[in-house]
Amino acid sequence: MNIWFTNPDEILKKTTLVSRFLEYVKIDTEANPESTSFPSTKSQLEFGRKLLADLKALGLSDATMDENGYVFARYPGRVKGPCVGLLAHMDTAPDFTGKDVRPQIHENYGGGILRLKNGVVLNPAEDRHLPQCVGHTLITTDGTTLLGADDKAGVAELFALVEFLNQHPDIPIPPLSIGFTPDEEIGRGADRFDINRFGADIAYTVDIQFPGEINIETFCADTATLTFTGIAIHPGNAKGKMVNALRYAAKILERLPENERPETTDEREGYYNPSHISGNGAQAKLVIFLRDFAKKGLKKRGDFIRKLVSDVLKGEPRLRIHLAIIPRYRNMANVLKKRPEIARKAEESVRRAGLTPVFRPIRGGTDGANLTAKGLPTINLFSGSVNAHGPTEWVSTKAMGYAVCTLLNLLQLWGSDRGQ
Repeated sequence: MNIWFTNPDEILKKTTLVSRFLEYVKIDTEANPESTSFPSTKSQLEFGRKLLADLKALGLSDATMDENGYVFARYPGRVKGPCVGLLAHMDTAPDFTGKDVRPQIHENYGGGILRLKNGVVLNPAEDRHLPQCVGHTLITTDGTTLLGADDKAGVAELFALVEFLNQHPDIPIPPLSIGFTPDEEIGRGADRFDINRFGADIAYTVDIQFPGEINIETFCADTATLTFTGIAIHPGNAKGKMVNALRYAAKILERLPENERPETTDEREGYYNPSHISGNGAQAKLVIFLRDFAKKGLKKRGDFIRKLVSDVLKGEPRLRIHLAIIPRYRNMANVLKKRPEIARKAEESVRRAGLTPVFRPIRGGTDGANLTAKGLPTINLFSGSVNAHGPTEWVSTKAMGYAVCTLLNLLQLWGSDRGQ
């Protein structure tokens, strides 16, 4: 018999969800996009070893971690059904420091402005989610780091799920495969993911988003890397001779459309996002993220960058620019529309938790996009965290409890004929 879970406070009382989350966010697992190792930082391997030990402590004796840092475990099914995969990522984004995280707990949030260090402010007039969390316990940064709820909220929630299942052997669930991935934040989370070893038939990532949100669409994404080679010479004798590579990188940046930036677009609007620039007058490197929900739109963006390069070279024939446009991931909706039951059960599990399902496109990437392309259809469910990648990141403990309620309902739906 199915037992539908609607009370996040029950989850918070019966599991170590919050204390585990507070422990995990203090561990620095920042990914490094410049690294050629896998995972990109040793700290992720260290965190993986801790997660492995913690899984075994909960009775998952077959839990393993491979040489690439992927941590997998199986939870035996109690009823027949497909093996459901649940995933969260271990790393934090390199956009803002994740070292020496000092989480701040704000009990019984009253709905006002929260002032943190460094002038960081959480203002309900600017953050549409804060007014929905009056009375909740919020966890924020201290203003000097990101929080790491992206995605250690998801990690802690999967552990809480296992704890709760251990306490309630009567909950009818199908076989479950749990996975923790490295380097999701730099787009490599699925690169060495062994789908056969993971053993799931379908999967869900549990990663950011407010309670009720479900993601079955992502951007199509490419990365444009431009390497500029100029002519270096002493500036005192530079007239007619110097070709400053940095100056021409700036010319490319100047010509990117003002109304097609991340900060000027929303919903399904694509963008050009300069990620980083480095170098000197002799040689410089510029990386631009290209994003669009449609493949045709993404191709147009690549063609636009090629045209910019051509135009700049016409103005200075002594300059050399090497352009490489590298595919990153594609909109997972193109595949998932063939498996509508995966989203349908997610929607029903959210309703069963007493929440309103909201389908939103992800204005970014997810392990699910590349896993879906590899043959493991994977959508994203909310973990509850807000404002990822920066010092205004926060999460409600009640939202985290709702995430676990939703997962408990989801597993039961896959283990029965309900929710079809």
